[in-house]
Order: sequence, then C-alpha cells, then structure tokens
Amino acid sequence: MSRWILWMMFAACIGANADERSVEFDYRRAPAWPYSLSKSGISGWVVYDLKAHHDGRVSKPEVLDSSHPLFSLSVVNVVPTWRVKPWVVSEQRPAVISLRQEHYFVHPREGNAPVPWLHRSLRHLSCAKFSKRFDDFQQNSSDLEQVEMSVFRHTYSVLARVATYRKLSDEQRFALGDALAEAVPEVIQRCRANPALRYKDVLPDQVSMML
Repeated sequence: MSRWILWMMFAACIGANADERSVEFDYRRAPAWPYSLSKSGISGWVVYDLKAHHDGRVSKPEVLDSSHPLFSLSVVNVVPTWRVKPWVVSEQRPAVISLRQEHYFVHPREGNAPVPWLHRSLRHLSCAKFSKRFDDFQQNSSDLEQVEMSVFRHTYSVLARVATYRKLSDEQRFALGDALAEAVPEVIQRCRANPALRYKDVLPDQVSMML
C-alpha cells in the first residue's frame, strides 16, 4: 500500500482495521447539537472509541479528544442507542469489536462541510491554543501517539483535499505526509516556545504553503 493511501486512511479514521471496516451500522442517530453551542455558532468535533457487539448492541463510548465538553457529552449520551448489524462470531470476527469514530459539529454558517471548516480553522489557529489542545490531549489520551492529536489529524485531512484539488503527483503527496509526520515533535516544541505565532507558521514550509 502506498504511503499516501496510508495518510488518507489515517486522516479519515485513525486505527481502522479489517474488523472495524466489517461493522455496519443499522441505526445511528446523530448526536444532538448542544443548544448553547449552536446558539453561539460554535463548531467542533469529538474523537471517540466504542464497542460493537455481535448481537447488535453498541456500548462503552470513550472520548479520546474533543473541542468542547458539551460535544463530548452529546456523543456519550447517544452512542448507546445505536445498533449495528449482527454477525456470526468466528475466528475472523470476534464477539466484540472496538471502533474509533470522529464526529464533526459544523455550524451552518460555516457551510456544513467539515474539511473546508477545518482548513479555515487551521489557518488561524494560534500556537497558544495549539499548546492548550496538546495539553488536554496528553491528559485525556496519554496512550495515543502525538501525531494522533486532533490538530495533526485535521491537517492530514486538509492536505489530502488540497493535494487532490491541485492534482499533485504521488511523490509530492508522499513528501507532504512524510514532512508533517517527521515535524510533529518540533512543531509541538516551537509552538510551546512561541505562543504568539500561528500553528501554520511553525509547520514545514511545504506543508504550511498548502494551508
């Protein structure tokens, strides 16, 4: 599998595996938008794990990263009401399968589409806010790698979209993904040391110019 396909999979669903892709949802009501956040025009996201059971049940939502506690609460409340299509337990398909999901709450004034909204958000994200999000990520998701932080995941999603729009070659795509992955520790350090800068300003040049 090419490196860029790996980046695409990473941007879309970190940690996806064959078991995850074999699960189909039978009922999946969208999380309710918290009224106070909707009224204020606040968009956001939640990354979470859940357990899908062979008899169709869905349980144990666990928030890994979130832009706001109320978005997290909305997801945690709705996930246990979901259902998946039952399956026969076998050596290939265990009785319980862990899934990692991401839900975006994009306000209508932002256009409803997640990636363009993420693109705009990344352009204006300050290093001070980045460092706060990184601290929250470390506190709540200490078992995940740094590159799995929401800001980096969202950057991969935007890179994938822009690379397709600009019709970049495979090698150019590979270079972008590799440059971002290799720069993660330095980006974290530079933002910590320079809170007045923008996140975009501390990225590698070839990545920054895509944002």
